[in-house]
Amino acid sequence: MTALELKAQPRSLVGRKVRQLRRQGFVPAVVYGRNSPTLAIQVEEGALERVLRRAGFTHLINLQIEDGGSPTSAMVLVREVQRHPIRRNLLHVDFYRVVMTEKLRVEVPIRLVGEAPVVATGATLIQNLDALEIECLPADIPEAISVDISGLTDASQSISVADLVIPPRVSVLSDPKTIVVSVAYATAEEEAEEVGEEIAEPEVVARGKAAKAEEVPEE
Repeated sequence: MTALELKAQPRSLVGRKVRQLRRQGFVPAVVYGRNSPTLAIQVEEGALERVLRRAGFTHLINLQIEDGGSPTSAMVLVREVQRHPIRRNLLHVDFYRVVMTEKLRVEVPIRLVGEAPVVATGATLIQNLDALEIECLPADIPEAISVDISGLTDASQSISVADLVIPPRVSVLSDPKTIVVSVAYATAEEEAEEVGEEIAEPEVVARGKAAKAEEVPEE
């Protein structure tokens, strides 16, 4: 896995003063990790958005912290992203500093690939598990675990954690008996409920001016 590059600067503004940073186009963030002090930083919002879209929570980021002289480098993972509940702009990001020689536990998303023939018979695929807990070195973290559903041909079949194809040097911590994907047919009662929902009169739950959004607490 090739790490993504991201530049940052040390941050002196904290608390409510970080509003000034956001008005200037920066996002307040912190870098922390085991056996290392927490560092307050700021990152240009546009660059951070682009990296977050590609990195998610599983892709390594080479964080270059510029402090006047030569920048210091830290290999990190995104651990938490805070956004405004209405405007959806970035408010704060937590980065976790990793040690490349030490294994860590992470959750990686499960991605369904292919087409299940059983769907053509009117069945519905149910994805029961969205992420898989694994343990491995930081460089071996997969972006996702792909699950091939093209072998699902009838309702008696399912795919469990034990059936997944796991990359080398990755240990699965999730229960192997957990069902990842199953097949179901709608019962007559469920179909009747769906028809009833379609013809029911929509309920008006609000009318008039939109409620004022609550102020999001600052860092």
